[in-house]
Amino acid sequence: MFKRLFVVLILIFCTQQVFAKEVAIQITPARDYKTSNNGIKEGDFIDFVTVKDVANFKKGTPIKGLVTEVVENGFGGRVATVYIEQFKLNENKNLKGIVYQKGNAHPIFFEYFGNVDGSSIGFSPIRGGEVFLRTNKDIFTLYLEVKE
Repeated sequence: MFKRLFVVLILIFCTQQVFAKEVAIQITPARDYKTSNNGIKEGDFIDFVTVKDVANFKKGTPIKGLVTEVVENGFGGRVATVYIEQFKLNENKNLKGIVYQKGNAHPIFFEYFGNVDGSSIGFSPIRGGEVFLRTNKDIFTLYLEVKE
């Protein structure tokens, strides 16, 4: 009898992760950010807020994300790219997900100046676009693990 009770207790404590579910949380930047003029750099923390009330968190709850990689824009149409990860909700809850934002490719100009590889004139003088994170316009989805 004691062995069966022990096995049941072990199974209950070891399988609690199975009963967890993920809740989608939509976020938007708390203010506007951009990569131009050294605006966003690797290692910076970006402030976000929740878009709606979700799982005991009110609309406007602050969230911080860490910029893990910034690819600068360049000639030949190379666009800027930003990766934001390691999100924290209320400084103690981790959120799952990655925010990936890319700049504008300026496709209209390539008709006149060549492709990204510079095949038309040997060198493309067009620079790729910067990354912009705009409040209430850019909305991203992250996931919060909630144990039932």
